[in-house]
Amino acid sequence: MKHICAILLLIVIVAKPAYSQVPDFSKVPNLNKNDSAGITQLINNGVKISLGKAICWFPKDSLSEEQMSAVASMINRGISAAEKFIHAPLPWQAHAINEPYTFYFRFDTIISHASMAGFVSISFWRIKSGKAPWLHEALHEMLDTSTGSWFNSSVTEDEANKEMPLWLFEGLPDYISLKVSQLENLPWYDVFSKTSATNIDSIFKEDLKSEKASYILPFIGKKGIIAELSSKDRVLYAPTFYHGSSSFAGYIADKYGIEILLSTISSFRKEQEKIEELTAKQIDVLKREWIDKMGIAK
Repeated sequence: MKHICAILLLIVIVAKPAYSQVPDFSKVPNLNKNDSAGITQLINNGVKISLGKAICWFPKDSLSEEQMSAVASMINRGISAAEKFIHAPLPWQAHAINEPYTFYFRFDTIISHASMAGFVSISFWRIKSGKAPWLHEALHEMLDTSTGSWFNSSVTEDEANKEMPLWLFEGLPDYISLKVSQLENLPWYDVFSKTSATNIDSIFKEDLKSEKASYILPFIGKKGIIAELSSKDRVLYAPTFYHGSSSFAGYIADKYGIEILLSTISSFRKEQEKIEELTAKQIDVLKREWIDKMGIAK
């Protein structure tokens, strides 16, 4: 059986040579520093494993073929389960349902991130050690919309900083990735608590003991981006913000339905207004419900 699987895997790799091409980086909405060089180097010198919904690029001689195949299989299963969870295909999804997602596992130092062009970059050491937020990043691609994007060139940086509800765009992928991981018994690792703990509400309540919490909490359920998330002090702000955003998104999804947040995230520039319309409640009321449910002191 092992030899048959290897043959089938080889057939999949050979059948899709087009994905070996270097992306057109001029058309990538979310291009980080060193992405073009790092990805090009990996494509020219790395190893490609394709399986179903996943195309995975590994540095040469970094893992055995069996290990690489296991990673591709895990990712394929997770993406398929996530699509099922959100009832894909949805009419607004920018990523075609029949197209795989590409993962670049890179040796260079990076923060894992999505491109909003169908591929994600993840530090190799994270995927090797089981500490990669691969499903969270894939969900950024899966939830990218054809109805408008904050990464579109027509949106200025100032507009995005003031108007993008970052809590929703980070909280929803986090919530879905955790739920799917639990349902499918997939490995889970929280990069901010640096544990495999899954009780995000409890983790967030611990985060609120930090001195930055009173500054961060108002950004959850509010339009705008915390500038400090892109600063050298990111580590002081990201855990509380991400955990809180995931918890709040989870509260809305569990009480009012995941469909509401899926409809919301596809309502470019009107995301929070859509939440209020579909729940028939102001966002501040929803936030108070969430805070009261968790027993957070006012």
